[in-house]
Amino acid sequence: MTNHPKILGDCYKKFGLEHTSKSTACLKHSDRFFKKILFPKETKNLNNASFQGGTTIHKVVQKVVTSKLSLDEVINSDEIQKDIDAYYPFNEKDKYKFKFIIKNLRATAENHLKNIEELKPQKFKTELEYTAWLPNVDTYWLMYLDLVGEKNFGDLKNCFGTAKLSPLKNPAKPVKKKDGKPIDNRIDDWTYTNVKVPTRPYYSDVMQIALYKNSCQLPPFLSYASNTDRKLFTENNCDELKQENLDQSLKVLLVYEKAWQKKLEIADGDIEKLAWLCVPDVSDIKKNTFMWENVPEEYKQKFLDIYEL
Repeated sequence: MTNHPKILGDCYKKFGLEHTSKSTACLKHSDRFFKKILFPKETKNLNNASFQGGTTIHKVVQKVVTSKLSLDEVINSDEIQKDIDAYYPFNEKDKYKFKFIIKNLRATAENHLKNIEELKPQKFKTELEYTAWLPNVDTYWLMYLDLVGEKNFGDLKNCFGTAKLSPLKNPAKPVKKKDGKPIDNRIDDWTYTNVKVPTRPYYSDVMQIALYKNSCQLPPFLSYASNTDRKLFTENNCDELKQENLDQSLKVLLVYEKAWQKKLEIADGDIEKLAWLCVPDVSDIKKNTFMWENVPEEYKQKFLDIYEL
């Protein structure tokens, strides 16, 4: 990538925006408007079981990789147990999903560690911060890399199942799996589905690695893990992580951000004008899709009130 003048564009300044990121650039524009323009402070700390559980698993894996502690020692440490105890679910389903994620924490973390063992032995650092100014985008990209080693850098991706209310018809009779063994993914009247990891990395994750590779020139990896399955992707076994494909994926990510930047330029600091350039899919809000399931109703209604809905 060519050098870019490190000057924050007026279109970002007028809306109080300082930087962007891969996750932000990949948001639907209506979701981005809601989270970054309307309620930046209020939505910053909104949490769910997948996010908090994933953060805890990341922290466990990172500590095992960078310390001399065992997996069990890290899981049982005061820091991790406090993180677990501090989570406050927003509904019953979220409560039980978090319980299942924590119940399977060891198995999921162990699968990530097995993936990392497939790499060449090396020392890792965690959560390293990088910034980058890239062409045609008038703000900088902020990045936090999960693991940066002497020979590789990479990201940890967790694959979680679904928590489902499934009361036993006959509590005295154990639920059976297809192989005839008693099911172990049950807590109270809730069950949890085991999931496979993807056979190819998700494109959103490839764009993330493409962005990171622009700043961290080491060979990349993606570690996917669930409680029952795992896969390590590298440039040696995955075409998507080869440099020519990463270059193309980075171009796509820049297009996503440029499209948002164009709307900021047109709106010229006018929140109402930007709102009409980012009309939401109301059905997503009404159905409480993943983006909206933990958002308080009052915030949703204030958003819809802009459009007199």
